[in-house]
Amino acid sequence: MTGCLVAFLRKTSRSYSDMLFYIYMQPEVIVDAQAKGPFAIQVIISFLRAAIQNCCLAEFEDYRTQQSIAEYLEQLPEDFDRKILKSLFVTLQKRNRFIYILKPDYSGGIDDISTVLTAADSVPLDLLLLLDPQPKNVILKYGEVCLLSTYQHTAFEVERSRLANEGRTLSTGEKQENDFLQLSFGKLLKLVNRIEICDRIFGQQFGDNFEYTAKILFRWLDPILGDPPKCKVVFHIGVPQKATLAHIQAQLSSFRVGRLRGMPIELHIYDVPFPDQCLPHERFIVTDQIAIEIGRGMDFLDRSTHRNRDVSIGYKSIKEVNDLITSYQVYRQQTVRF
Repeated sequence: MTGCLVAFLRKTSRSYSDMLFYIYMQPEVIVDAQAKGPFAIQVIISFLRAAIQNCCLAEFEDYRTQQSIAEYLEQLPEDFDRKILKSLFVTLQKRNRFIYILKPDYSGGIDDISTVLTAADSVPLDLLLLLDPQPKNVILKYGEVCLLSTYQHTAFEVERSRLANEGRTLSTGEKQENDFLQLSFGKLLKLVNRIEICDRIFGQQFGDNFEYTAKILFRWLDPILGDPPKCKVVFHIGVPQKATLAHIQAQLSSFRVGRLRGMPIELHIYDVPFPDQCLPHERFIVTDQIAIEIGRGMDFLDRSTHRNRDVSIGYKSIKEVNDLITSYQVYRQQTVRF
């Protein structure tokens, strides 16, 4: 018993450094689950529901994983479980959770699993759900390999579900600013086509730590963001009070250095007679993949210490946050694009 406990603790001691996870699912797992019966199908359903919470599925550039998945789903009995599985995959597609980061060997000399294993550490992939627990005797430095029968016992699932339930809370000065950004947004902002930041106070009180946070965030995004010219950044802000709108625009534009020079930015400015009502009190970052709440708002970096300020980050429903922001559109006074 003691040996088993030690082994379990060793497996779950691994530290994960992001709020979004990259995973791979071998399509043939669906066939394997069908052969093993209803319980195995339920594990796949749980796996996909977990993925919808805070994961992206690695895919080949020619869509072959999704094509195989569709074929294998059609082979399942026409029952409620197949309907659920199809619905979950559709949700992942709609939320842009398939990320096209794998390139197959079109000559046919290298099989897909070998390609995935070769790319796993460089991507990096957090989890690989495969048929073989020790594929081709490869030992990964970063990700875990699991079977349907062992998925619930992985260190990955322990940490993934903890973050999904609890989010992340950091005390003031706990991380150096770049370490904090990597911890919070490393994969979350990497392969996205849209970043929306909703923070009323960011516009009203621009300067000091608000301005500094935006500057460092953009500097950090430069080498991280997948395709800057195709990623629009939208700020939903209150009417500027401390600085002029022209100053905010000029500063944000100056922060677009290196690869970010072609990244489009929009400022959506909101106002009503009672400013506290022009946007939600809560602060959000919403992408085309996921939504999170930033407890303290967009001044989470301290310009004097170059470390994080106290902050909490948690997952939110993309639909509910988008609906909430949309409900305030009647108060939008101006849109600035640059």
